[in-house]
Amino acid sequence: MLVCSLDAGAEVFRVQVPAQYADNAPVVESVRDQCAVEDMVGNYVFRHVSRKYPDALQVSDPAELDKGRVLKLTILSVQGVGGGGWSGSKAILVRGDLMQDGQVVRTSVQRDHSRGGMLGGMRGTCAILEIVAESLGKQFTAWLGVMEGALPPGTAAAPAPRPETVPAVAETPVAGGNAQSAP
Repeated sequence: MLVCSLDAGAEVFRVQVPAQYADNAPVVESVRDQCAVEDMVGNYVFRHVSRKYPDALQVSDPAELDKGRVLKLTILSVQGVGGGGWSGSKAILVRGDLMQDGQVVRTSVQRDHSRGGMLGGMRGTCAILEIVAESLGKQFTAWLGVMEGALPPGTAAAPAPRPETVPAVAETPVAGGNAQSAP
């Protein structure tokens, strides 16, 4: 029986830092090499999670742990090329697997994207992706807060199903010929 509690008084909570890329993650090579998105995502998720769970620790390889609670982070895609705000929107799609004693008990896929703004054209691609990564850190922390209410101490949880494919982000035409990203 798997038991998962996010009670701050329980065992130490761990977060994977850096995040890892999925084997088939579409990422422009220059962005992967120059921006260190895996570090950004892992560090920002850890930063926000550790505010909620002050005893949280970082772990580089969740597979090495067979006991305890771990949030495993997998980058499914990074949308964006060099050129900062002038080269279009930037987005990151991340899967978080909440693991208990080596088994996945819950999974969440979070996506966020750049929103432009007055200085959007003045920032570089990596700086924009860093803002997106920080937002993802907040999203995963909020999700863990929901899980805290959904999985009270002593509640058995079935392993989450593993997705067979990476969810696609579709482009949907809207009036005026512009495309809009669908979640």
